[in-house]
Amino acid sequence: MWLLLNILFELILYLIIDNITKFVLIHNKNRNRFDILIYECMFLGFCIGFISIYSHITYVLICFLLIHIIGTLYTEKQFNLIKKGFQTLINTSIDICRLIINRLYNLISKYFIHRSPSKVLITKKLPEKYLYNYHVKPTDALRLQQPQTLSRCGLSNLHGATYALNPLLQSLASLNSFYPSLQKNINLSRSTYDSIVPTFINLISQLRNNHHLSEYKHWNTLIDTSSFISKLNTNYPQLLTKRTTIDIGELFQCIIDVLSNALSKQSSICSTNVIEQVQNRKLTTLSLDHLNKIFVETEAQLYNKITLDNLDAQSSYIIQYIDLTWLLHHVQLDSIIKQTFSGQMLHAYCCNNCSHVRFRTQSFQILTLPVNTRDTTLERIISQLTKIEMTDSISCTYCSSQSPNNYERESKSIKHGTLLTKIASTLSPMVTTSSQSSSQILSSTSIPRMYYPNMSTPTTIIPSITNHNHSRIKSQTMIANFPNILCIKLKRFSSSDRLSQNITKLKTNILIEPQKILDLSNIHYTTWLGLTNFSLINSSRYQLVAACLHLSRNFSSLDGHYVCLYRTNNSQWFLSDNERITEINQIDNIFQTPYVTENCYLLFYERCL
Repeated sequence: MWLLLNILFELILYLIIDNITKFVLIHNKNRNRFDILIYECMFLGFCIGFISIYSHITYVLICFLLIHIIGTLYTEKQFNLIKKGFQTLINTSIDICRLIINRLYNLISKYFIHRSPSKVLITKKLPEKYLYNYHVKPTDALRLQQPQTLSRCGLSNLHGATYALNPLLQSLASLNSFYPSLQKNINLSRSTYDSIVPTFINLISQLRNNHHLSEYKHWNTLIDTSSFISKLNTNYPQLLTKRTTIDIGELFQCIIDVLSNALSKQSSICSTNVIEQVQNRKLTTLSLDHLNKIFVETEAQLYNKITLDNLDAQSSYIIQYIDLTWLLHHVQLDSIIKQTFSGQMLHAYCCNNCSHVRFRTQSFQILTLPVNTRDTTLERIISQLTKIEMTDSISCTYCSSQSPNNYERESKSIKHGTLLTKIASTLSPMVTTSSQSSSQILSSTSIPRMYYPNMSTPTTIIPSITNHNHSRIKSQTMIANFPNILCIKLKRFSSSDRLSQNITKLKTNILIEPQKILDLSNIHYTTWLGLTNFSLINSSRYQLVAACLHLSRNFSSLDGHYVCLYRTNNSQWFLSDNERITEINQIDNIFQTPYVTENCYLLFYERCL
């Protein structure tokens, strides 16, 4: 009896709600029918819930509600909207489940880590036959075979987002002068440091742990980089995420900038590397205001007064200009990170008409070198830094200030060949005597503002037809000051044109000799200026410590993986591929294989003492 009464009650309730809805639809023709029908379904759902809680389960109303929903969707043709809604709901549910699983996994892992013993397990050294064989090519998973337990921790690839960060951290940990310099110059007890500084130092410390021991040791845990990543993403949002790809060189520059900003203005003392490369040591004792005053005087002395004929006589002003720009850069942007990785380039520009020479300095933390399609060696690529190039149609301020008659005579003399216009060999020095021809001044593609005062940025300007005071400018790039740790980036990635988004990788074979001392004295400015009283020639000798390789199955930069070859302080070499560390024997042979020659990308050199 009660069941029949309940069914009758539910039927009457549905008819009342349905008729009210029809009445509303008839008198509100301008309103959206679908919205009104949705409100009806919501009210039916509310009634079902209310009656089910306080009385009984309304099976009849539930059936009517389902039929009503299907009929509404069919008559209003809103199936696509519901389909998208279900897809969004399913995707959201999957993401929530994944997040819960990851949190549970991390929680369980930390629990067992804390419960595990803290001592390090010592394993026996593996037989030589199981060590890495350089003839073995990487597997399809872009990993090398024959892993073994070693004395350095691995780094897990968190959510696939740290494929570039892990080899970079392993490379930085291998630099023997870097970590002691951080310990010496950074006092972690100070509360003024940003939290990313102790996090970074702690990471490097953990990676270097037990590297001085002779016995191999196996770590039963991986180093967690999530804290450092979160702090890095605070400064650069979405820098390291699963959906973003980043170049390892750009990532290194971001880390340098973040750490430098966190450490800036913490110390007013320049590092030994900065002071030792200053020729006039008295400048290191002066205040910032005094240095700026001397810089203005020196720049005025150099402007429009140096030619090829008096270059030797003005060499003291050139050296002082380099010293001042070097000191001002580090005093104003003081940071132990910048002082460790910063070097300085000197750009020399010479007008082919008047032979006046201009100079411009530029600091760098990463020395980027172009790569072409021809197989070569690293030494040859570096030697191309001082390559001759000629740029036309650039205004020279000195030539522009001359009278039109003088300029016409100079233009005629160029046509008759009285002024040299040929480009000299890249191996010849820029200046050896005061009478050396202007054809031996080399060129780069960047032109300083002094040649075109109205330029907002250094670029190539094509003058108008009415402006005849344009010149052929030769320029040369040299190294003015060497960094303590030299980072070289081989520019393997390029696009076909500026508007193209397709970036391709050059598989050029570049031979690197890992055991050879890299001498860069031939690209120092004193060599090209013919100065023989340079006393810091040993500061230009470097030894390879780490090489980051970019591995890819195709020629795209977006599809790839980074690994790191690094040297320990006892001259052992290892390959780091995220959590896997592999010892490398016969390192010279490894660097001759296509695995390295075609993929070497970011190199870290440490200065020889």
